[in-house]
Amino acid sequence: NVTTASMRNLSRRLSRNLSRRRSSIVESLPDSPQGWVTLVTTAASAVLAYELRLQKSLTSPPNVFCQDTPYNTRLRQILSTPADRGILSRKIQPSLLVGTRGRLASIAAYAVPHWNEDGLNMDDCSSHHLPTSDDGADSTPTSSSTKLLFREVMHMGSDGAEIAIDWEVPPEPITSSHDPYRSPNQRRNDVLRGPISRPVVIILHGINNDASFGYIRSLMKACTDRGWIAAGFNFRGCGGVPLKTPRGYTGSFTGDLRTVVNNVVGRMVNEHVPLFVVGNSLGANLITKYLGEEGRCGTLPPNVAGGISLGNPLQIHSGNMGFPWAQILGMGVKKMIMLNWNVFRHITSADHRRAIKEALLAPTIGQIDCALAPYMIRNNPEYPFEVRVGYEDGEAYWDDASSYKYVPFVSVPLLKVTAQDDFLVSGPSLRKMSHCMENPNVFVVKTKCGGHLGWQEAPPDTGNAFGFGTSWADTATTEFIATVIKLRNEKRVKDEESVAKSRRTTEDQLLDAMEDAKKIRSML
Repeated sequence: NVTTASMRNLSRRLSRNLSRRRSSIVESLPDSPQGWVTLVTTAASAVLAYELRLQKSLTSPPNVFCQDTPYNTRLRQILSTPADRGILSRKIQPSLLVGTRGRLASIAAYAVPHWNEDGLNMDDCSSHHLPTSDDGADSTPTSSSTKLLFREVMHMGSDGAEIAIDWEVPPEPITSSHDPYRSPNQRRNDVLRGPISRPVVIILHGINNDASFGYIRSLMKACTDRGWIAAGFNFRGCGGVPLKTPRGYTGSFTGDLRTVVNNVVGRMVNEHVPLFVVGNSLGANLITKYLGEEGRCGTLPPNVAGGISLGNPLQIHSGNMGFPWAQILGMGVKKMIMLNWNVFRHITSADHRRAIKEALLAPTIGQIDCALAPYMIRNNPEYPFEVRVGYEDGEAYWDDASSYKYVPFVSVPLLKVTAQDDFLVSGPSLRKMSHCMENPNVFVVKTKCGGHLGWQEAPPDTGNAFGFGTSWADTATTEFIATVIKLRNEKRVKDEESVAKSRRTTEDQLLDAMEDAKKIRSML
């Protein structure tokens, strides 16, 4: 057979060529320890030089887009001062090897745990105490205790679901020896029952995650380091709390977030204590939709002072997601179904059981959404936001879930941050950015690097240039919150002064009228 003979000859020639090349490579390798040191050093130098060039090309300040209003001008001025350290003016320098690559930066943000300074994690659900000084007034003031970590399970009145809130409460500073010591139970009860007198930051995670992931724990620590109370919001069926109903979380249902916000606001000492909502990825879409729904209806609680949206796609359409992300996210949803199988196996509806089976057999997140859409929990976007069940199909679900339709109605300052190299949401987010520009309350920040929720940074003054850096998003979020609180307090002081001045003017006018009346009576 001529074809078989030619194939054998080709195989022999390729084998001889590979053998010769292998021999030449082996002969070119060093034959002494010094030679190996030289080779490794040269290769490492080449890699480092490439990384440094890549880091330099990615190092740049973020791009900022917003309407030109007095409030935004003031906000941007504060966040850009001083020029070399302002979060909007200084350059973002990604860490070498990890921060310079979007996917590695994202993996680092998801996987690397960020514990507090005492090495505790949320599973401890306990508090440890620092020793306090008993030496009298001359002793150095210390904190009364370390950060307090505990979990609260909230009951959702809409359908009986349970939501886990992981609280992290900062230490209470002692300014003098006369300050009373507050036990962990007292501090816990202040959060669970009120009154809450510190700012509260509620943080939502992304799809197939929970509040124990690295990027959530890191941001919670950054908030408590500022003296604010942080709350890690676990979606229904996440964080180790099983589903109570056969309806998991979705990208459109804001009822659980609304219930949690209203419960926390009800515990606050007054309407001047601010509350912020921070969302990551799918959570960013949810907080934007929530703020838009409440803003359009004028029902947003007065304590809600602002929001931060990190990695928000704005437009959700899982059917357009490509390989391998559609398959990876789909496996996460199927894992959630299997973990809560005790609930799903008791479904009596044959159609619903068939939909669950189709979802488990579907290879992509888009096909899973289409199978489960008729049985998803959702809410009316108009007040009183009543709970409903089911969409006509996946397209109807994706249309309702897309937050770009709600962002023009957000009534409080909203910071939206996206990275140009975000491999999941950069495209749809950029296509729908014009809807953000319609709203003077929306502040859009676009970074050159960061991946999806990564933003692994290596600031020059930290000395940590390689690997896992600090999170630029944590710094941007806390700086934005601090600035909004400052401007909010300034406005409240001005309003109070204006009311007091108006009251004094009214009193003066009344006194003048009384004096005039006396003069008229004396003349008569």
